[in-house]
Amino acid sequence: MKIKTVLLAAAATAAMAPAAHAYEGLYGAIGAGLNYLGYENDVSNDSSSSPGPLVFDSSADYSNGIGVYAALGYDWGNNWRTEAEFGYRNNDIDQIDPDGPGFSGWPTGTINGDTKTYSIMGNLIYDFRNDSAFTPYLGVGAGLGVVDADIVGSNAAGAPTAPLTIAYGGSKAALAYQGIAGIAVELSEGLSLDLSYRYFETLKEELSGAVNGSAASLDVGNASHSAFAGLRWNFGASAPAPVAPQFKDCWDGSSVPVTAECPPQVIDQTAADLDPVNFTVYFDYDKSNLTTQASDLIREAAARALENDIDMVVVAGNTDTSGGSAYNQALSERRARAVHDGLIANGVPTDRIRLEAYGETNLAKPTADGVREPLNRRADVVISFQ
Repeated sequence: MKIKTVLLAAAATAAMAPAAHAYEGLYGAIGAGLNYLGYENDVSNDSSSSPGPLVFDSSADYSNGIGVYAALGYDWGNNWRTEAEFGYRNNDIDQIDPDGPGFSGWPTGTINGDTKTYSIMGNLIYDFRNDSAFTPYLGVGAGLGVVDADIVGSNAAGAPTAPLTIAYGGSKAALAYQGIAGIAVELSEGLSLDLSYRYFETLKEELSGAVNGSAASLDVGNASHSAFAGLRWNFGASAPAPVAPQFKDCWDGSSVPVTAECPPQVIDQTAADLDPVNFTVYFDYDKSNLTTQASDLIREAAARALENDIDMVVVAGNTDTSGGSAYNQALSERRARAVHDGLIANGVPTDRIRLEAYGETNLAKPTADGVREPLNRRADVVISFQ
């Protein structure tokens, strides 16, 4: 069997092997879960605009409540996502803490009501994509929060007066921000289970009310922790992977299934084709590790080449135009290095291998900037003989 015939056939098979394709486009998401408004959300009656007859600087404690969200986003296909999110949180008040020996506050059972929070947020999220079904992510968000409170309390044994009464509420809007951490679990093509944590906070609100029957303005804090479970789905489909061939051509002109071996052929060493051998190793999107097909191709190429006296092996790494040019230059170097290491592992002397890296400047299939093209994600190999 001639070396070039075998290697070119193997290269064609590797070029058609399926590769993973990331999604790029619109997606939707919904979720619900536990909202913990927590302890020590400030409540104070020391506002300079209306301090009232009783001044205190305390904190409100809330029971665990619920939270829901819905989001519409765009996945840019490069690990980054942006989205618009609507959220709702609701917690019942438990107590307002004492503030020193002269102020008893309103303990559990003497105060009731709830605080609702509506939010519209713009989020920026980074996915840590990998080859598994689990994708961790981190994000931040900023936007507008509307706090809607309705609180009434009366402490019959209160201090400094008895009863000690309070009432405040209304709706106020303020700037809001949040931190996001989560993990997406792929359930099927384009559908994921989304588990996330959010720390959400608005700037302090000044709400109108009354303390001991006198009008007062209260500064109210709003910071919460949320644990959500939800679904995220893509509105489009990922680019289909190329269909692998069912048959391959053999040296004698016959075709056999790709899983079968070609008929054996006696190799005449003296009649071996000593022309340079060219083959190409293809890589998955944004990857520099060798696929199973690529490893098999390199192993067979090395074994055949070592039957003759190798003069030089030139390995040239390349990328497509997706991503920045500096990043692609480094990626092409890693791809060339991966093939280099594979050849050495199969017996090719390291001093016979020369590495080259062209980044996105040497396209097998010309495309516009920013286009992902499987034929350009490659390392070209040329083996010459003495």
